[in-house]
Amino acid sequence: MPESLPQPILIVDSDEQSVDHISSGLKANGYLVITAPNGYDGYVRAKKEAPKVIITNDLLPYVSGFKLSKLIKCDDRHAETKIIIMSNTTGSAINKMFKQSKADKMLEKPFQLKDIMELLEEDKKDQFRRRLEKLYHPIPVSYTHLTLPTK
Repeated sequence: MPESLPQPILIVDSDEQSVDHISSGLKANGYLVITAPNGYDGYVRAKKEAPKVIITNDLLPYVSGFKLSKLIKCDDRHAETKIIIMSNTTGSAINKMFKQSKADKMLEKPFQLKDIMELLEEDKKDQFRRRLEKLYHPIPVSYTHLTLPTK
């Protein structure tokens, strides 16, 4: 499993074929995958497993992918979870729901596994950059207390 994603990736979708396709591709690339067949179970799994990434369909039984995203993102303990919403639909209404959901990325169907892998690689780079910033964050220096030598 890749070092920068030690926690599982949660896939939430009611389409078993889609779940199998995505999870087998992720597993082949070394990721640990957990799944849920609907938005409610996805929410329960997300709270229990605390995945770093959730890949969810927009239209789900019980709780939509948009609502799932908003529930996760509004909880301070899980606000940093990256959420990718898959959708067959485009347009201003979907874009509005996407923005309100606070999800990180929208992935338009149909897509290739490489599209998900690119998003995960992008996330790994962001995580690495944030870790470096924490480690090497420059200490602010006030120059008002410095005395410059005079000739």
